[in-house]
Amino acid sequence: MAGRVSFYNSKRTQTKLIVSLCPGIHLRKLQKALGASFTTTRYHVENLERDGEIVRSKDGRYDRLYPVGTADTMKAVFAVVQSKTARKILQTLADSDQHELTNSDLFELTNLPRSTISECVTQLSSALLVRRSVKADGRILYELQDREEVTRLLAVFHKNMLTLAADSFVDLWDF
Repeated sequence: MAGRVSFYNSKRTQTKLIVSLCPGIHLRKLQKALGASFTTTRYHVENLERDGEIVRSKDGRYDRLYPVGTADTMKAVFAVVQSKTARKILQTLADSDQHELTNSDLFELTNLPRSTISECVTQLSSALLVRRSVKADGRILYELQDREEVTRLLAVFHKNMLTLAADSFVDLWDF
Protein backbone atom coordinates (compact mmCIF):
# COMPACT_ATOMS: atom_id res chain seq x y z
CA MET A 1 0.00 0.00 0.00
CA ALA A 2 2.86 2.41 0.79
CA GLY A 3 4.19 1.98 -2.78
CA ARG A 4 0.78 2.87 -4.19
CA VAL A 5 0.51 6.06 -2.09
CA SER A 6 4.04 7.03 -3.19
CA PHE A 7 3.13 6.44 -6.87
CA TYR A 8 0.03 8.64 -6.61
CA ASN A 9 1.87 11.41 -4.74
CA SER A 10 4.61 11.23 -7.36
CA LYS A 11 2.13 11.50 -10.24
CA ARG A 12 0.34 14.36 -8.49
CA THR A 13 3.63 16.21 -8.06
CA GLN A 14 4.60 15.50 -11.66
CA THR A 15 1.22 16.73 -12.87
CA LYS A 16 1.60 20.02 -11.02
CA LEU A 17 5.19 20.41 -12.26
CA ILE A 18 4.27 19.80 -15.89
CA VAL A 19 1.39 22.30 -15.68
CA SER A 20 3.76 24.89 -14.21
CA LEU A 21 6.38 24.25 -16.91
CA CYS A 22 3.84 24.11 -19.76
CA PRO A 23 0.94 26.41 -18.91
CA GLY A 24 -1.89 25.91 -21.36
CA ILE A 25 -1.19 22.21 -21.79
CA HIS A 26 -4.29 20.18 -22.54
CA LEU A 27 -5.33 16.98 -20.80
CA ARG A 28 -4.28 14.50 -23.50
CA LYS A 29 -0.87 16.08 -23.92
CA LEU A 30 -0.44 16.03 -20.14
CA GLN A 31 -1.38 12.36 -20.12
CA LYS A 32 1.37 11.61 -22.66
CA ALA A 33 3.91 13.66 -20.72
CA LEU A 34 3.04 11.81 -17.51
CA GLY A 35 3.07 8.41 -19.16
CA ALA A 36 -0.10 7.60 -17.21
CA SER A 37 -3.57 6.44 -18.13
CA PHE A 38 -6.17 9.05 -19.00
CA THR A 39 -8.15 8.09 -15.88
CA THR A 40 -5.11 8.61 -13.63
CA THR A 41 -4.31 11.92 -15.30
CA ARG A 42 -7.88 13.17 -14.97
CA TYR A 43 -7.96 12.03 -11.31
CA HIS A 44 -4.89 14.11 -10.44
CA VAL A 45 -6.06 17.12 -12.44
CA GLU A 46 -9.45 17.08 -10.72
CA ASN A 47 -7.85 16.80 -7.26
CA LEU A 48 -5.29 19.54 -7.96
CA GLU A 49 -8.08 21.76 -9.29
CA ARG A 50 -10.30 21.01 -6.29
CA ASP A 51 -7.41 21.83 -3.92
CA GLY A 52 -6.78 25.15 -5.72
CA GLU A 53 -3.32 24.16 -6.99
CA ILE A 54 -4.08 24.44 -10.72
CA VAL A 55 -6.79 26.05 -12.85
CA ARG A 56 -8.68 24.41 -15.70
CA SER A 57 -10.07 26.51 -18.51
CA LYS A 58 -12.18 25.41 -21.49
CA ASP A 59 -10.67 26.48 -24.80
CA GLY A 60 -12.80 25.26 -27.69
CA ARG A 61 -12.62 21.51 -27.49
CA TYR A 62 -9.67 21.47 -25.10
CA ASP A 63 -9.47 21.63 -21.32
CA ARG A 64 -6.34 23.70 -20.78
CA LEU A 65 -4.45 23.68 -17.50
CA TYR A 66 -2.65 26.59 -15.86
CA PRO A 67 -0.87 27.39 -12.63
CA VAL A 68 -3.01 29.31 -10.15
CA GLY A 69 -2.77 33.06 -10.69
CA THR A 70 -2.25 32.94 -14.47
CA ALA A 71 -3.76 36.12 -15.92
CA ASP A 72 -6.50 35.68 -18.54
CA THR A 73 -4.42 37.54 -21.13
CA MET A 74 -1.55 35.12 -20.57
CA LYS A 75 -3.88 32.10 -20.81
CA ALA A 76 -4.52 33.00 -24.46
CA VAL A 77 -0.79 33.38 -25.08
CA PHE A 78 0.11 30.07 -23.40
CA ALA A 79 -2.70 28.22 -25.18
CA VAL A 80 -1.59 29.36 -28.64
CA VAL A 81 2.10 28.71 -27.93
CA GLN A 82 1.26 25.06 -27.23
CA SER A 83 0.72 24.74 -31.00
CA LYS A 84 3.79 23.63 -32.96
CA THR A 85 2.46 25.52 -35.99
CA ALA A 86 2.07 28.74 -34.01
CA ARG A 87 5.60 28.41 -32.66
CA LYS A 88 6.92 27.85 -36.18
CA ILE A 89 5.18 31.01 -37.44
CA LEU A 90 6.33 33.05 -34.43
CA GLN A 91 9.92 31.83 -34.87
CA THR A 92 9.80 32.65 -38.58
CA LEU A 93 8.56 36.18 -37.84
CA ALA A 94 11.18 36.59 -35.09
CA ASP A 95 14.04 35.36 -37.30
CA SER A 96 13.07 37.42 -40.34
CA ASP A 97 15.19 40.41 -41.32
CA GLN A 98 11.98 42.10 -42.44
CA HIS A 99 9.66 43.36 -39.74
CA GLU A 100 6.55 42.50 -41.75
CA LEU A 101 5.79 39.37 -43.77
CA THR A 102 2.89 38.51 -46.05
CA ASN A 103 0.99 35.21 -46.03
CA SER A 104 3.00 34.27 -49.16
CA ASP A 105 6.28 35.06 -47.39
CA LEU A 106 5.24 32.85 -44.46
CA PHE A 107 4.18 30.12 -46.91
CA GLU A 108 7.60 30.15 -48.60
CA LEU A 109 9.53 30.23 -45.33
CA THR A 110 7.51 27.62 -43.40
CA ASN A 111 6.09 25.33 -46.12
CA LEU A 112 2.79 25.40 -44.24
CA PRO A 113 -0.49 25.58 -46.18
CA ARG A 114 -1.74 29.14 -46.66
CA SER A 115 -5.05 28.33 -44.95
CA THR A 116 -3.20 26.98 -41.91
CA ILE A 117 -1.08 30.12 -41.77
CA SER A 118 -4.18 32.35 -41.98
CA GLU A 119 -5.98 30.43 -39.25
CA CYS A 120 -2.94 30.37 -36.98
CA VAL A 121 -2.16 34.07 -37.49
CA THR A 122 -5.75 34.85 -36.49
CA GLN A 123 -5.18 32.99 -33.20
CA LEU A 124 -1.83 34.73 -32.71
CA SER A 125 -3.54 38.09 -33.32
CA SER A 126 -6.23 37.25 -30.76
CA ALA A 127 -3.49 36.47 -28.25
CA LEU A 128 -1.92 39.87 -29.07
CA LEU A 129 1.33 38.29 -30.29
CA VAL A 130 1.00 39.27 -33.96
CA ARG A 131 -0.30 42.47 -35.53
CA ARG A 132 -2.09 42.34 -38.89
CA SER A 133 -2.11 45.38 -41.16
CA VAL A 134 -3.47 46.10 -44.63
CA LYS A 135 -1.37 48.21 -46.95
CA ALA A 136 -2.76 50.64 -49.54
CA ASP A 137 -2.07 48.13 -52.31
CA GLY A 138 -4.25 45.55 -50.51
CA ARG A 139 -1.43 43.37 -49.22
CA ILE A 140 -1.92 41.98 -45.71
CA LEU A 141 1.20 42.08 -43.57
CA TYR A 142 1.96 40.35 -40.30
CA GLU A 143 4.45 41.46 -37.69
CA LEU A 144 5.22 40.61 -34.09
CA GLN A 145 3.71 42.91 -31.49
CA ASP A 146 6.86 42.63 -29.35
CA ARG A 147 9.81 40.78 -30.90
CA GLU A 148 11.83 40.59 -27.67
CA GLU A 149 8.88 39.22 -25.69
CA VAL A 150 8.09 36.58 -28.32
CA THR A 151 11.74 35.52 -28.50
CA ARG A 152 11.83 35.19 -24.71
CA LEU A 153 8.53 33.27 -24.69
CA LEU A 154 9.77 30.79 -27.31
CA ALA A 155 13.07 30.31 -25.48
CA VAL A 156 11.27 29.56 -22.20
CA PHE A 157 8.90 27.15 -23.95
CA HIS A 158 11.81 25.24 -25.55
CA LYS A 159 13.76 25.18 -22.27
CA ASN A 160 10.74 23.80 -20.41
CA MET A 161 10.15 21.13 -23.06
CA LEU A 162 13.80 20.07 -22.78
CA THR A 163 13.39 19.88 -19.00
CA LEU A 164 10.35 17.61 -19.40
CA ALA A 165 12.17 15.43 -21.93
CA ALA A 166 15.20 15.13 -19.65
CA ASP A 167 12.99 14.27 -16.68
CA SER A 168 11.24 11.58 -18.74
CA PHE A 169 14.61 10.17 -19.75
CA VAL A 170 15.77 10.09 -16.11
CA ASP A 171 12.52 8.33 -15.13
CA LEU A 172 13.16 5.69 -17.81
CA TRP A 173 16.79 5.34 -16.70
CA ASP A 174 15.63 4.60 -13.11
CA PHE A 175 13.80 1.47 -14.26
